[in-house]
Amino acid sequence: MNPMNLLQLKPAWSIFRSNHPKLISFVKAASKESFLDEGSLIEINVTNSSGKAISSNIRVKQEDLEFLGGLKRALED
Repeated sequence: MNPMNLLQLKPAWSIFRSNHPKLISFVKAASKESFLDEGSLIEINVTNSSGKAISSNIRVKQEDLEFLGGLKRALED
């Protein structure tokens, strides 16, 4: 991964956070160590403007928790 690419995303990340504060708050609440644990189910549902929907889910593994913890720390900067 090119660190310069991440730096270029910083302004877009700030705009995204401003545009979607409820999502950011939800992710923070769900990522607390006492809530999200191994075996948790994360589901994502998307419905487009014409009403078509798709969904997917993952069962959280220990490796996922380690990755998400690192991602969380990186995004806090």
